[in-house]
Amino acid sequence: MTELRLEDYKPTFRPDIQALRALAVLLVVLFHASIPGIHGGYLGVDVFFVISGFVITGVLLHERVATNGTSILDFYGRRIRRILPAATVTIILTIFATYHWLAFISGDKVANDAKWVTAFLGNFHFAWEGTQYFGASDPPSTLTQFWSLAVEEQFYLVWPLLFLGLAALLPKRFARTSLLTGLGTIIAGSLFFSVVQTSSNPVQAFYSPFTRAWELGLGALLAVLTPVLKDKAPKLGVWFGVAGCAVIGVCTWMYTSQTASSSWPGWRAVVPVAATGLVIAGGTLRQSSGFGFVTNFRVIQWFGAISFSLYLVHYPIIQIAVQHGFGQTLSTWTNVELVALSVAVAAISFYAIEQPFRKFKFFINHRWATYVLGALLIGASYAAIYWHLHNNGAI
Repeated sequence: MTELRLEDYKPTFRPDIQALRALAVLLVVLFHASIPGIHGGYLGVDVFFVISGFVITGVLLHERVATNGTSILDFYGRRIRRILPAATVTIILTIFATYHWLAFISGDKVANDAKWVTAFLGNFHFAWEGTQYFGASDPPSTLTQFWSLAVEEQFYLVWPLLFLGLAALLPKRFARTSLLTGLGTIIAGSLFFSVVQTSSNPVQAFYSPFTRAWELGLGALLAVLTPVLKDKAPKLGVWFGVAGCAVIGVCTWMYTSQTASSSWPGWRAVVPVAATGLVIAGGTLRQSSGFGFVTNFRVIQWFGAISFSLYLVHYPIIQIAVQHGFGQTLSTWTNVELVALSVAVAAISFYAIEQPFRKFKFFINHRWATYVLGALLIGASYAAIYWHLHNNGAI
């Protein structure tokens, strides 16, 4: 039976997914803070991509079977409330902080970067500039972390439309087959392109949405397969989760910045991405059986909850500190302090900005208000950009 049924796609909170978010963001943060042992923490971004594909597709599937339709406007409205408030505040404060602590030359560069970041085109901008996290001669932009957010939003610009087309392509009883076929094609094509592009132009490959689409597609595929996997083998699911986390941990130790600068994502990304899929599939296999003490541990769940805000704010905090010291290597203790500061700022962002806007009933109940909010937030970012550039003589 390949029909999409409501009972198969009930929205449920997955503590294991939240814990996986915590793992992903901590890998990225500790890597950027040069904490010893986290050699390949950048792969946390790839973990995030798989999670995002899984969660967003699950939302689309539930709406599809519950209402027999998909509201594109509601979908993007949710993305506006989820992404823009915290992102806008981070962009504006990062521009200000860069001017204040790193002087006008760095400030002007970051303000110009912000033009692209605000439009969710930062990944193309950084690729065109040849910017890299790894081994670049010039200090990276304090907004470079936004490249991955741009990749996600570009995928979400296209995927809901493809979802609608695939779901409508065949009769209702073949809807799941249609989605699986389409996703399989996306995954195969994107992975092939990732391997080829990484070998010929690693900088372009690193930032390209086409080399990362297969990672989001894998998450989407697992969401479509939920009815096939759900509660089918709880004990096996536990082993899937343990094995997947172990592989991610080994990759974090074995991979290095050199790996990423010359051959990432490419075929090397298959291992941690597949391991992430294994963890998610394992959670589905045991979904009604619970997820255990470690996964449900409150601190882990809390880090998963603030993961978006933490991802946004940690990079400018760490980079401004490094560049303010003229590129001198910071002590491990100083880096730990920067991580702690990032967590504190992320908590403020989460409780004061991210959550209130996501849950504000007026915006939820009035779609037009959400779009007005989005326009105002984007306008605020560009106003801050041009104000700083004008006052520093850059325009």
